[in-house]
Amino acid sequence: MSLRKIKFLGVPFSFGQPHAGVALSPDACRDQDLLQDLQNIAPTIDLGNIDFSREQNFVSHSGDIKNEMASSLGCQKISQAIADENLHESFLLNVGGDHGMGLGSVHGILEHSPESVVVWADAHGDINPPTSSPSGNFHGMPLAFLIEGLKHHTRFSWLKNKLSPKKLIYFGPRDLDEKEQEIISDLSIQYISSEDINRQGTSALLEEALKAADPQGNCPIHLSFDVDVCDADDVVATGTRVNAGPDLKEVFKLGPELAETGRLRSMDIVELNPELGDIREVERSFELAKEFALRTIQHVIHNESESQSHQRIQALYADHLSVL
Repeated sequence: MSLRKIKFLGVPFSFGQPHAGVALSPDACRDQDLLQDLQNIAPTIDLGNIDFSREQNFVSHSGDIKNEMASSLGCQKISQAIADENLHESFLLNVGGDHGMGLGSVHGILEHSPESVVVWADAHGDINPPTSSPSGNFHGMPLAFLIEGLKHHTRFSWLKNKLSPKKLIYFGPRDLDEKEQEIISDLSIQYISSEDINRQGTSALLEEALKAADPQGNCPIHLSFDVDVCDADDVVATGTRVNAGPDLKEVFKLGPELAETGRLRSMDIVELNPELGDIREVERSFELAKEFALRTIQHVIHNESESQSHQRIQALYADHLSVL
């Protein structure tokens, strides 16, 4: 299916971790002309921001899951918003928000395409069951609720769509808790580590992983991209920085490589926080995320080569970004 339009959904979800500033990210991206630059690629519709003011009333920092009710209701709202959206011929870009929103975004995507492959780009596993989470922060748990074979919590009884562990591909993790390592091993979830990426390169590893997840090459792909997949020195404006990340050029191959399959249909960009870091660090972090999104979507819509896509996107704001 040819994608001819772009839909931008703001998801100012911040219940999954303690930094409220992450909710400012969708509007901060608008302020940095992301929508205008997307319009240069294809007609773009701004769907506005999901309103979480009601869920804010259920914030509570006690229990195995901090903000449990707010997180559950918020993710249910995200899922419903995506499930209700007509995505025919449209690429969906969800801008968060913390990665707890991934429960809602993936659940909504599975409503459209139950067979979807999910590429989870993150320094962390985000698959901690609530009882084994060291922090109790929900953004470390969304996959624990989404994956087949793992138990649900009663507050999340609305969940009906589950993701097969065979359809999940981790990209860039390097900070896993003991229980997460156990789950990933027991369920044989594909795992492309930061070290593997730097040693073997994104292209070969991703090709192999996609063939294993989708041997026939027919399934839609959703990319859930946490900016902390990048090395801590490359992206500062995020609350969960981790050292020893993949080389930035290898990270930037991820989107175009997925787009080349012709099956990349949607993407999350999460965990940017304009309140973390100094002015230049915030600017650089947002520029990197912006270029990643633009280069990926340009490749999806126009199916350009990587060099053509890079040249076109760099031309949009060549004075601001020179690291790649």
